[in-house]
Amino acid sequence: MTMKDFIITKRDGSQDRFSLDKIMNAIIKAFQSVDEPVDLSAISKILSHLNISEGITVEDIQNQVEEALMRENYYKVAKSFMLYRQRHNEDRETLEKLKFLTDYCKASNAATGSKFDANANVEHKNIATLIGELPKSGFIRLNRRMLVDRI
Repeated sequence: MTMKDFIITKRDGSQDRFSLDKIMNAIIKAFQSVDEPVDLSAISKILSHLNISEGITVEDIQNQVEEALMRENYYKVAKSFMLYRQRHNEDRETLEKLKFLTDYCKASNAATGSKFDANANVEHKNIATLIGELPKSGFIRLNRRMLVDRI
């Protein structure tokens, strides 16, 4: 199997053909973002650290790119790459919250509008029920983290 024959798993769970060009472009953009010169030799060294396999996730590839940049002592570039990923992650979370708000407003009642508590004892939606819904995903993540730390 050649590199181009790999299938990767995207964030939404869908699958797509692996593209080395996308990784190379992301690396080049990271170098450019900190005004660091880059050549094909540097990119090849970074790519040589990657372990791409069938079904690998986009997140795993990006994690490997970060580690490869640091192994090759491109710390400023790695930091820029990480900050770029963080900004995009925050943008995705914001879009998810906006979608939730839209769906909640369209729902017939608070229980059907709830993403986390469909058994809510509330029939009518209002600002109070909406405000109660917004932090639930964070609370769930916090509770899971506390449980994992105890295990």
